[in-house]
Amino acid sequence: MFKDLFINMTILISVISLGRQLGKELNPEGKDDLKTKLIVGFVLGIAACLLMVFSVRVGEIIIIDFRNIPIIISAILGGLLPALITAGIASVFRIIYFGTNFASFIAVVAAMINAVGCSYIVSKKLQLYKKWLYSTAFTLLVASFAFYLILEGGESPFPIILTYWLAFSVVSALTYWYVRYSLSSNRLFNRLRKESAKDFLTGLSNLRQFNAIFSHAIQTAIEQDESLSLLMIDIDFFKKVNDTYGHPEGDNVLKELAEILSRNCRRFDEVSRNGGEEFSVLLPDCSSQRAFQIAERIRAAVENHSFPLSTGEKINITVSIGVASYPDTLDEIERLVEKADEALYKAKRSGRNMVCS
Repeated sequence: MFKDLFINMTILISVISLGRQLGKELNPEGKDDLKTKLIVGFVLGIAACLLMVFSVRVGEIIIIDFRNIPIIISAILGGLLPALITAGIASVFRIIYFGTNFASFIAVVAAMINAVGCSYIVSKKLQLYKKWLYSTAFTLLVASFAFYLILEGGESPFPIILTYWLAFSVVSALTYWYVRYSLSSNRLFNRLRKESAKDFLTGLSNLRQFNAIFSHAIQTAIEQDESLSLLMIDIDFFKKVNDTYGHPEGDNVLKELAEILSRNCRRFDEVSRNGGEEFSVLLPDCSSQRAFQIAERIRAAVENHSFPLSTGEKINITVSIGVASYPDTLDEIERLVEKADEALYKAKRSGRNMVCS
């Protein structure tokens, strides 16, 4: 018996470990994504089936396993939908693998009740350990009642219920610890992944992310025979802002400028802070003429905007913008950054606060 229970615990840990890896590739927010919910429900449903394969038979019709723990995990991770999917897969497998009888019927009903009950518990604003504790207690009560119904009129259900409570409680506690560790680990991983791609000050893509997106955009433009434009943007005389008002105020100006850039670009354009006071805007499927219009709109928006300082004072700044477009202004798409930089320097040499291509 203890060997089979150990195998059940090993299966749970293996599935959770697999889930950890899947969680790194799925939606980082996880819980509200339909695809994530479906995958969680399916994977944990398979886990419940594996747990039943290595179940412990107690008597002629009673089977002890931990199939309800995947239901708890599904509810914790995604709510009602994945919990019902997990319970549904487990129920179908229970009937196919062990046959149709009164015990199977009770097991199916119990699984569905557990899915709904645990989902209701986790929907409440409780700490994770309380959600897990209450879900475990609810599952044990449902299982106890199921054992009582199945064994009514036969052998005493209490030794079986006691054995199940002890084994389930131990495995549930160990599983909770590992689930909590896995969730914490994935949150940290996703946060670091996000931070590694974002500029810490403005929230825009950083240079590393820009390079990755730029490489992908080049490939897409070539494969789909689309145009690709790039704006290189630099704040005019930004050093004077820092020297006059201090770096904290300069940081506020950079954050405000990032919002202006995002507002004046198309929804699918990629705005990045490439370093210091230099920004870029990658414009997929955008002709030279359209790119120039967007650049001029950005330039005018910055010129006409008053940037508030923490002292209550407002200042004005301007930007110079270089525009390069493939295939309108250059034939070699790999030189897009180089050409946009050249256009930017041309704008600065020509008096600043202008757009050049």
